[in-house]
Amino acid sequence: MPGCGKSTLGKLLGHKIGYKFVDCDRIIESCEGKLQQIIETHGDDEFLAIEEATLLSLKGRRKVFSPGGSCVLSPSGMLHVRQISLVVFIDVPLRIIERRLMTGNIDSRGIIGLKKMTLNELFDYRRPLYERYAHLVVILNDTPVRESLDILMNKMTDYRRQ
Repeated sequence: MPGCGKSTLGKLLGHKIGYKFVDCDRIIESCEGKLQQIIETHGDDEFLAIEEATLLSLKGRRKVFSPGGSCVLSPSGMLHVRQISLVVFIDVPLRIIERRLMTGNIDSRGIIGLKKMTLNELFDYRRPLYERYAHLVVILNDTPVRESLDILMNKMTDYRRQ
């Protein structure tokens, strides 16, 4: 979900393990403009097509990918990402996501679905999709960032040992 800490933890994880960090939203913005502007100008479906193309273009080794929260709306994109990487669902309670998103301007974040659904409805709709595509679920609460990184790394290590 937006606000779960994908980019923050992804950057830290990449640095810690010596992998390149790749933020899919930044790839889209570098080619197409601000996410919210794309959505307003072209609509949700066009944005989702751009996001899917971005997911399908991902490749390489030794990278930490941070896709947008709506990535799970693209089955082909998610199947590709599952084939090339370990997919981790950072599971953060809605109340924490709400607080994080409300500290900024939520309307400028480019969140697909907010025109038709509340954040709570969006969370309930996407959660089963995040769980479906994840290899690993890491439950985090309002844990400090460094501690969250340690939890994430420990869960990844445990997963790889299985």
